[in-house]
Amino acid sequence: MKWFPLLVLQAIFLVACSNHDETAVTQAAIDTYPKQTIELYVPASPGGQSDAGARVLARHISKYLDSDIVIVNQDTAGGALAFENVYRAKADGYKLLYYHQALHTSYAVGQYDYSALEMTPIGTFAGINQVFVTRADAPWDSLEELVEEARQHPYEILYGGQIGGTTHFMGEQLGQVADVDIKVLDVGGESDRMTALLGNQIDFVSTGIGNALNYIESGDFKALAVLSEERDELAPDIPTALEQGYDVQFPIIHTLYGPPNLPEEIIHKWNAAAEQLAEDEEYVQDLVTTFQRHIQMDHNETLTFNQEELKKAEGIAFELFQED
Repeated sequence: MKWFPLLVLQAIFLVACSNHDETAVTQAAIDTYPKQTIELYVPASPGGQSDAGARVLARHISKYLDSDIVIVNQDTAGGALAFENVYRAKADGYKLLYYHQALHTSYAVGQYDYSALEMTPIGTFAGINQVFVTRADAPWDSLEELVEEARQHPYEILYGGQIGGTTHFMGEQLGQVADVDIKVLDVGGESDRMTALLGNQIDFVSTGIGNALNYIESGDFKALAVLSEERDELAPDIPTALEQGYDVQFPIIHTLYGPPNLPEEIIHKWNAAAEQLAEDEEYVQDLVTTFQRHIQMDHNETLTFNQEELKKAEGIAFELFQED
């Protein structure tokens, strides 16, 4: 599968200084952490699923850390500015990053200078399933039917994604596992993709389960497949791609990162707070209102998960560049 951008990426964010702050954190500062407001950077604009999850996390975990947490939205340069601000921050735990696998996909296509593995993974807190959707009047009622159409008519089926992002890789992964040629168009962020699909400019997109259900209930879209191992509890009637013979699994998983060399004691304080958070029913229910589910992984589990996800992203990107 090849990509055919509608919007050319004009430039990749370049930082003036690539080194992170190596100023030593004193043991006293570590022992008393946190004693000031924590800034939680989100590489996305307000209102999206990453922002919603970050705000729910900040609101609830702050009571277990006994500290205020403020959200800093920075979607400049595809989120690279937020990544760099945390990467280069002092490793004192007061600037953290909350984001998902786009850190891996963007690195895999060369949009980020650094891998997320160079950051300190603190823990994983939430996930949201993604869904392939098409217009309600489209001729396909299943992913299998759409794939067969693509097999019969190479490059005629148009998929809308954001180049370098997770939505891009979801479309690419479908083409690779189904061995069909789907034309991937860069149509921008979530709202732009929905507009393009409604306007018949593209044939299908991937979106979060909550957004998908809203458009399905309005009669505008219909679902083709959930991109996870199992069906989503919020929409049990929507089959998975795996059920239909295509191993496309790409739930969005939100992880908390710190700068490189974040002290183990600070990581432990966050993981201890996360254990308390997991028992907080109000937090879990607040997540459900954003169509997300609670996922608890500690530092070590998150590190392993990130290694697997980066390997997956690099594999998809390798196949993509081989085709080019």
